[in-house]
Amino acid sequence: TKQGNCSNTMRTFSVSLSSLTLGAATRTIVAFAPSPPLAISRSSNKLWVRTMTAAATGTNSASNSNSERLFPQELNILYDSKCNVCKLEIDFLRRRDERLNGSTEGTATTRLKFTDLESDSYNDRDPANGGIDYETGMKAMHAVTPDGKVVQGVPVFKLAYEQVKLGWLFRVAEIPVLSWLFDRAYDIFAAYRTILTRGTTVPTLVEAYREKQQLLKEQQATEECETCSKEDTIDAKPQS
Repeated sequence: TKQGNCSNTMRTFSVSLSSLTLGAATRTIVAFAPSPPLAISRSSNKLWVRTMTAAATGTNSASNSNSERLFPQELNILYDSKCNVCKLEIDFLRRRDERLNGSTEGTATTRLKFTDLESDSYNDRDPANGGIDYETGMKAMHAVTPDGKVVQGVPVFKLAYEQVKLGWLFRVAEIPVLSWLFDRAYDIFAAYRTILTRGTTVPTLVEAYREKQQLLKEQQATEECETCSKEDTIDAKPQS
């Protein structure tokens, strides 16, 4: 009888030990399971580990998100190419971006897109430009994210520098008091930027810009009329 009780005790101990071992193994797998998450089930003292379908779903979501981007880069910076200070900054960012992330601006590998407000082809109705017109762009630095979000002021530089692995330079600006000081300092600079760098005020630049745009429209209309006149002349010639 003692031997029987002893045998029963040993079997009970073995079963308990097996359960503890299996439980420990299960917890270990859960703790160290890599992403995507793993679903763990136990049946007949055997473990099955199957990959969840969330990975496939996430891939599809990422694909859909990429198709809705306004541009392939991570940030579109609107800048004044006739401002020497601005151009120095943009040239630095462009060179570093091309060196670190790609060989030519506009390729899928570069992370920054640069749009010149002074370009004759600038279009404020283009969603990639965030609806920023010439006057607004001249008053402060703006940038647009691929999902259409518009960023203004110091945060533009922070986001831009993050794309070229220099974001740590702006970590000090995350301190509330210093952030407020940086913002105020930039607001003052932006208010007088065109006077300091271009020798004139924003209203004067806006007036000149509108005159230039009007002149371009008139030239385009003239060219179209000349083209129409030539076509009419050709059509009017008697066929031999």
